This record gives sequence, C-alpha cells and structure tokens, in this order.
Amino acid sequence: MANGYWDRILRVDLSTGKTWEDHPGDDFFRSHVGGRSFIAHYLLNEVPAEADPLGPDNRLIFMAGAVTGVPLPGAGRHSVGGRSPLTGGFGEAEAGGFWGAELKHAGYDGIIFQGRAERPVYLWIDEQTVELRDAEHLWGRQTGEVEASLREAHGDRLVRVCQIGPAGENLVKYACVVNDLNEVAGRTGLGAVMGSKNLKAIAVRGKKQVPMADPARIKEVAMWVARTMDENHYNFHHYGTGAAMVGKHLEGHLPVRNWQEGTMETVNLIDAQALKAQYIEKMDGCYACSVRCKKRAHVEAMEAGGVEVLPKYGGAEYETLGAVGTNLGIDNLVELCKANQALNWWGMDSVSTGATIAWAMECYQRGILTEEDTGGLALEWGDGELLNQLIDLIAKREGIGDLLAEGALRAARKLGRDSEQYVVHVKGLEIAMHDPRAMEHMKTNYPVNPTGGDHTGGAHPRTSIRNTIGVCQFLQYDEPTTLDILNAVTGWGMTEAELDEVYHRGVTMARLFNLRCGFGRDDDKLPPRFHEPLKQGPFANHPLTREEVARVVEEYYETQGWDRATGAPTAETLDRLKLREYATA
Repeated sequence: MANGYWDRILRVDLSTGKTWEDHPGDDFFRSHVGGRSFIAHYLLNEVPAEADPLGPDNRLIFMAGAVTGVPLPGAGRHSVGGRSPLTGGFGEAEAGGFWGAELKHAGYDGIIFQGRAERPVYLWIDEQTVELRDAEHLWGRQTGEVEASLREAHGDRLVRVCQIGPAGENLVKYACVVNDLNEVAGRTGLGAVMGSKNLKAIAVRGKKQVPMADPARIKEVAMWVARTMDENHYNFHHYGTGAAMVGKHLEGHLPVRNWQEGTMETVNLIDAQALKAQYIEKMDGCYACSVRCKKRAHVEAMEAGGVEVLPKYGGAEYETLGAVGTNLGIDNLVELCKANQALNWWGMDSVSTGATIAWAMECYQRGILTEEDTGGLALEWGDGELLNQLIDLIAKREGIGDLLAEGALRAARKLGRDSEQYVVHVKGLEIAMHDPRAMEHMKTNYPVNPTGGDHTGGAHPRTSIRNTIGVCQFLQYDEPTTLDILNAVTGWGMTEAELDEVYHRGVTMARLFNLRCGFGRDDDKLPPRFHEPLKQGPFANHPLTREEVARVVEEYYETQGWDRATGAPTAETLDRLKLREYATA
C-alpha cells in the first residue's frame, strides 16, 4: 500500500446497525485520490435514479483526500457527498477544521452511511472502536451543547465532532453538516440527508500518524508558508475572508439586494476589518495550519440584545457577510455576528439562507409576497433583527420559515405568482457571493459546475483537484507545488498529465450522476438576473448575454470530451478515462 491513506473505507448500515470495511486498493486510490471521485463512485454504483434524497437508499458519504491529515497548512479538508435534497442532483461540499484529519488519524479514509436508524444515533470511532450509540438525548439540541456532551461522555476534550443541528433534524433543504462548531460542509443540503437517516453526529478520536513518503518535503513546504506569511497570506492571516468587500463595492460587483445592485456605501461597517477592530477576540486555524484565517468573534449579551455571541462559533466569513449582509441590505454588524452564530448552532448554510431570504424580500418589494403570506412580517431590506427572526423560523420550520426552508427555487415553485424569475440559482443551488457579470472565473464556473451555484464546487482544475486531494483553496500553492505535495505524501511520482486526468475523471463522473438524475444541457445556464444590468455602479451597462454563456458552456464540454450539443460524455472519453462501467451502472 502507498503512503497517504489506509485503504479503509468504513461502511455503516443504519437500518441494521451493521458496520464493515471496503478496501478499494492502490490502483483505485491512485485513479480517484479522494473527495469528489470517491463520492461519485459510490453514488453511481449504489444510488438509483429513483432514489429519494431523503430516503434510506441515498448514501451519505464522508471522504478525506490523500493529503488530509498530514502536518501541512491546508491539509485539514474533507468532503461530504450524497444526492442533494435541495437540487436533486450531485451533492458535494467541503469543510476544514480538525474533524477530517482526526478521521485519518483514527485509521480511516472515509465513511459511507446507508439506510435509516429507527431512533436517533451517533457514531463513535476511535482506533479500536466503531460503535453506533443512542442519541435521543442529543436530538433537538444545538451544536455547541452536543459537542460538549459528547466530549464529556468520552472523557476527552480532543474528541472531534461532526454533526447536524436542529435544522438538519427538521429537514431544512439547505441544512449543513457542522464540525468543530464553526466549520461547515455548507452547500447542497447534506445536513438534511444526515437528519433523514436519524444520524445526529460522528465523534472521532485518533492518534495515528498518516504515513508519508517524503516527510522532509512536507516540512519544507510548511516552513515556507510560515516564512512567507505576509507575502502570500497577509489578508487571510490578519482578517480571514471579507477583507476585499470595499474593493468589490468600488469595482461595482458587490452582491446587494438580491443581486439587483452592485454597490453599498456602508459596506465598510461590516467588512472583515470592521469585524476584527470591534469584535474579534483572536484569529484561529484549522489542523496544522499556520495561516490561522478563522475569526473568533465575541459580542457581549448587553450589546447583542441579550444573546451573547461566543467565540466558539467562529466569526462571519465573506460568504456570510455577503449572503446575510449586503445581499439583504444589512449593515448592522452586531446582528450579523448574531446571525453567524445562529446559523452555526442551528446548522444551516449561510449562502442558501441569505439567498432564499433575499428572494423573499424582493418578492415582498414587488408585492408578490404580502404580510398575509408572511404572518405579519414586513420583509424589508436592511432589517437585521428580522434576519435573526427568520433564521429561527426557518430552522424550526415555523410560519413563513416552513416555505423558506425549501430553498429559493422550491419555495418559488410552491408560491407561484411568477416569482421564479427572481431566484438567483444554478441547478437549484443558490449562487455564492461572486457576480459572474464581473468575474470571468465565475462566468465559466457556475453554469457547468456539477453542484450548481457553488464558487468552490470544482468545475475548474484548481478547485476540483484541491477538493479531491484534501487541500484548502486559500493556500497559495502553485500547481507544481500542489502536485509535489501529493507525491511527497503518497510516493506515487504522479505526473501533471495524470493529475489532470484525475480532475477530468471526477468531473465526468459527477456529470454522469447528474445525467442520471435528469439534468442536461438546458440546466447549464445562468439565472435571468445575471442577464440584466446592475442598477448602479461600473457594471450597470454590462449584462451577460445568453449567447455568451452558451458559448462558455459548449467550450467547456469540448475541453471535457463531452458532446457539444448534449453535454453527455462521448464514448471515446468514457474509454480514455476508464469510466465505461459507470455509464451503464
């Protein structure tokens, strides 16, 4: 066996309580490496087209990469996958923190859950034990309480907990999977899949060292990151994400009021600099990472209306500041700190939460939704107290929150009244906070991304490869260094061409699953909003044309070896990537 992995995939049938292991072998690991390709392999082989995403036939898949868990900045990443209850297609999300590394240190490369437990359970893993345990006493409790309870039960403060909050239990379609209280596999609603299986948490403790072929090279790269911090990672190290929001405002592509506008004059009140100056207690990091880009916010209860904002829930990053801040016209930083904490303790994706509320606010603005629909709530732009009220209602599925818990596209189709035209999504997944009208990279990503509107979902080689091998997107490793890291861990001697083939294989496998689920060429597009000009700012006269996006899509098909008219992988591509078996699975 090569270095970098254990050749151990843990299988758990929640319906029967049975556990066992898969041992795919060296060739399989080298062909797929980890992350997306592993997720797609199991979905294609085991989840039929008719499977309900919230039914027992779906799989909930946790996968590390070959680099996950080695002592290197950025090597704390893992992937979560399944059929998405939000989109109905390929579901994938990534998270950092410590949980993925802990799973590798316990001797496993991944976990696959199937079936559904009769009662709430959690999975306990250490180097000697794999055991399903009762979780009825944890059901309904928020994430901070659950982590504390499990650490106390196992007598170890270093137990790492991956879990769902009450939003996942209540099957909010964009519930996320939370680890370390402030790290989330946020997109595509995989927390609802976990909730549908009555699986509350996975608690892990491991002390094994991941085997490496060339530890000296890994140490050298780690020291380079520390030595060049201000040169390569200054903003991340000092502010985390969100330091460039004023720049986005000045350039005219800040997401504002459901993407209708590109500027917000008060953005400086809520960006990362303002957050650090007023409420950041310290900057923290993920496993083995010297960049330490994670915020820890603290707001006293007296200032926060009686709700203390605790550092353990982290601090709002750019996507959150955009999604529930500027895109809702909110510039109240205390309310945004409260919202970030609430999203993490309920377990909801901040991007989909904010985007769904933004859709509802625009519908209210246009008279499509009224106070009769909202239970008397005035869905006005800029209301931070309303934001926090709506987050609670969504998580509990109460009142208007029950509709909004479906996600923007599903909610619009339930509501009708021509409201679907105001949903900003791709393939049913709400767009992340980067405007393709101004950002070329997002114009060529969103329409073809296998998960839809996710900016890190991996349509492009860089993001896809990093998600696959288990390395953070923020680390400024160039492509040769990324390949060098992979080879230093595994000893494979993989070439650039071979790693590029891994990327194409993973993207094509995800495409095959989406085709099985009914997605096709007509779904590879941007929503109407991005074919409209912004109302103000430098990009006010620069809408994207549908013809331009169609050309981008067809060119992408060509680079992947997919049919230019349909987007289906050609027979030649399937043979070249050794994927013929998946096309008929």
